[in-house]
Amino acid sequence: MGAYCFLNGRIVLCKRAGMPLNDLGVLRGYGVFDFLRTYNKKPFLMKEHLDRLEQSARRLHLAIPVPREDIEKAVYTLIRKNAFPETSLRFVLTGGISATGFFPEEKPTFFILAEKSEAMPEYMYQRGISVVTHEYLRDIPEAKTNNYMIAVKMRNLKKNKRFVEMLYMYQGNILEATTSNIFFVKGNTLITPKKNILVGTTRNFVIRLARKDFRIEERDVHIDEIKQVSEAFLTATNKEILPVVRINKYVIGDGKVGLHTKELMSRFRAHTASLK
Repeated sequence: MGAYCFLNGRIVLCKRAGMPLNDLGVLRGYGVFDFLRTYNKKPFLMKEHLDRLEQSARRLHLAIPVPREDIEKAVYTLIRKNAFPETSLRFVLTGGISATGFFPEEKPTFFILAEKSEAMPEYMYQRGISVVTHEYLRDIPEAKTNNYMIAVKMRNLKKNKRFVEMLYMYQGNILEATTSNIFFVKGNTLITPKKNILVGTTRNFVIRLARKDFRIEERDVHIDEIKQVSEAFLTATNKEILPVVRINKYVIGDGKVGLHTKELMSRFRAHTASLK
């Protein structure tokens, strides 16, 4: 965590920041968040992230108590004051103080945490990763809520079996990973789940990158379909485009990072490298 954060309208030292113990975020986990990172010290897709934060907040009937222009100013201030090579920023909105543990009494709590942005190991992009499926449908999947209980609980499963990510499924359909969206390549078609997921900002950006050369299908993806695809990859703010070469016991394609995936990775990195 950075030396400075943003709490309810003010830039403060993180070690002096705090929130009441009867905040609904603490008592009930009632809140939403979003997460962005910088390239060349410039926030990437900030409008899209803040739009999604507002959409998530509306689904929980929460109002962000800080004007957007003040949030944007705070983002640039935190980037400058923390002075990391690159910065990751986490926006968190909770239900605020509640004496009853159910009904908020004042305005919501809003804060931004800044930390040094850390890249995934490069060998994962060169070799691809393995993921494991888990039957789970998130509550209010269209909102980026603070409830990551299953993802945290299952972390040892991923670690012990050398799976980098866990892929949620529901009634036979692949949904999303714990912190990522997933894409499949079949011929010249790019396929990604559409329903019961959190629509990622990186997901949408990759679709825009790919639309010129790929047919895009946003639809249900049954688990049996992975036997027919030639490539797969995850997308997320902290992963960019991360190739997947195995799902459970099934090897994707020839078990190597595919040419289409490599091309999209190259386009993504060229774009972020050009940001000024």
